Amino acid sequence: MRLTSIRSAAAALFLSLAAACGGGSSPPPPPAITVIPAAPGVAVGQSQQFTATVPDIADQSVSWLVQEGSVGGSITPVGLYTAPSAPGTFHVVATSLTDGSRKGTATVYVVPPAACTLETPQPSALPAQVIELGVHTVGEAVQFTVPPGTGSVTLVQQGKEPLGAQSISIKGAPYGNTVIPATIKVNGTPYYDQNIQPPDNPANWGTPNGIGSVYFASAAPWTGTVTVPNTSNALEYVAKNNGVPAGTWSVQVFDYAAGCSRPDCITGDGSTTYPPGKYDLKALLKPGPVAVTGTIDVTFYLVTDTLDAQTAPTNPSILRMYQTLSALFAPAGLTLVSPPAFVDLPPAVKAYYASHGVNDADTSPCGDIPTLLRMSNAGNRMNIFLVKSFTTAGVVGMDGTIPGPASVGGTVASGALVSSASLLFGATTACGGAINLNGCGADFTAYIVAHEAGHFLGLYHPTENNGTLFDPVKDTSMCPCNPCKVGQTANCYSGSGPVPPSAPDVNVDDCTKSTTCGGGENLMFWQLDRLRSTGSLSAQQQSIMRANPLVR
Repeated sequence: MRLTSIRSAAAALFLSLAAACGGGSSPPPPPAITVIPAAPGVAVGQSQQFTATVPDIADQSVSWLVQEGSVGGSITPVGLYTAPSAPGTFHVVATSLTDGSRKGTATVYVVPPAACTLETPQPSALPAQVIELGVHTVGEAVQFTVPPGTGSVTLVQQGKEPLGAQSISIKGAPYGNTVIPATIKVNGTPYYDQNIQPPDNPANWGTPNGIGSVYFASAAPWTGTVTVPNTSNALEYVAKNNGVPAGTWSVQVFDYAAGCSRPDCITGDGSTTYPPGKYDLKALLKPGPVAVTGTIDVTFYLVTDTLDAQTAPTNPSILRMYQTLSALFAPAGLTLVSPPAFVDLPPAVKAYYASHGVNDADTSPCGDIPTLLRMSNAGNRMNIFLVKSFTTAGVVGMDGTIPGPASVGGTVASGALVSSASLLFGATTACGGAINLNGCGADFTAYIVAHEAGHFLGLYHPTENNGTLFDPVKDTSMCPCNPCKVGQTANCYSGSGPVPPSAPDVNVDDCTKSTTCGGGENLMFWQLDRLRSTGSLSAQQQSIMRANPLVR
């Protein structure tokens, strides 16, 4: 989801007092040394370079000290600091060798290691049936039995070795090593084939007993998930038969790197060959039929310097935000457990991300977003990480993957991140009565949370931003660029090849004009409009949400 972010800036003012002694003034102290770290953070066990500028050009040599009270470590005479083995905060002091009165200090945060070690997959917390299918190599076909009366089947495929974290590039464009099944078959009938792209318009898809019954279109490096039903065809089958097809299901383990056989496809280490990766595979079976109501447990992880777990439960903006979030989910028959849980991340982690923001451009398994999501606890909960901001202007929310690995905590995709930049806005003046996205920051934040949680539960954007790709749900309104982008249809993206810079986006105002160009008001539309977004959900979108194992 993208929207122009509201950002706040704080300015610190320093006042100096000149002390008088007797009849004269003391000479001014020598100018302070300026200490500049290479970055505001350093990974555990890694090195950080500092530079110091001494005002007196004749004296450019300094001594270094890791200030007392900070985390341990060592520093060389040239200002190279080696971080300790655990996150924390450190302060480094540079002192002039010729005049010890001239000093400079820099504060840097030690964060989890950049070259991260990805953990062993956690067990599922789902109280219903969990089939542990074991570790399998890419290309293997794995079978399991689904009994009659099963409402949904969720497949969770998670990396077990570093190879699975590699990225690939095709014609110079980088891609995460997305983890997806190559095929899903039921009693020998193919329901999904990653080489066959169904028509964009779900109304033109085939019967429920064949290709078009399962949909996947998400970046999912290291941890990938698919839930059935997640299309109109599958929903119609489940409604008619009180569950998904029973019998022998077969899944072929796969990742993008395994298909990197083209001459212009290169893996992250620069090679054109790729040893088959190994993945842990689970099947989560939820009893059917899909219920008309359900309950969700929610945990908020606080990655901001403005909130903590002690004060958040009674914070008026938090209370209003959760009230609005509950109201947005209520039409789908979903009840959010009150109160939600709150978890503080370590102070150094909070301080680091509050200082430099969350890098939303790096979605590799060791990037900022996966690193934070891996801090989620075990349990079948909706994990929402409230962060101060993202590094890309306009980004206000990011999910791990679609759908998320429900009931499996601690993965690189176990939740969603939401900016809290607007949360406190208008708390005392505009946050009473009806939902007000334009004046109440808590309502605005709740809408973002609801949107990202919808992704976690398996919902895609009804229409993607370029107006050529649509979700697999028949009862959501579509907004194709041609004819909906009036006056710019000649520049619409064709749907194949790179998107040209001149290709326009379809916006909310393009998609709420008529019944043929709709969907802009939907909770899952790719863009949020403060005045016209209503948070509506179609009946089949609601069914997909309730079929997810997160909902109990």
